Amino acid sequence: MGTHSLSIGRLYGAECDRLRRIARRLSGDATTAEDLVQQAFVNLLRHDVPVSQAYVTTAVRNLTLNYLRDAKRRAEVMLSDDRMARIADPAASPEATAIHRNEVRRLLTAINALPPRRRQSFVLNKLAGLTYNEIALRMGVSRNTVISQIVQAMTDLDRMLR
Repeated sequence: MGTHSLSIGRLYGAECDRLRRIARRLSGDATTAEDLVQQAFVNLLRHDVPVSQAYVTTAVRNLTLNYLRDAKRRAEVMLSDDRMARIADPAASPEATAIHRNEVRRLLTAINALPPRRRQSFVLNKLAGLTYNEIALRMGVSRNTVISQIVQAMTDLDRMLR
């Protein structure tokens, strides 16, 4: 191993964490940052260049910027007008809207058919977003009663909606 390799090894040991932070800040990804720092040092080993903190910092920065530029190019997709026309419309079709409304109507009817305490517990938890403890306080029952009522409501709804 020549003196060039030894000095690169020392530089790597002293600078790799700082260089990873730079590459991660630029790329947004720790794994990519690690790969880019290693690539910079592999490039230094391949070429007979004087090694310094400034040189390797610039090398890592440039590799990272090149990586980002190349990634952006890979992400760009050019579509012709006819291909754009064939892309499905993201808006729901009238049929899908009707089916959805029917399902919501079925669910609301089933919820309404639950016994009052069970329905109240279920609605407060699943629709209003209250916690078990908040529901227990509001209804004047124990937390376990609330949990039991919600579990039973879900069982009933599953049976009714099959």
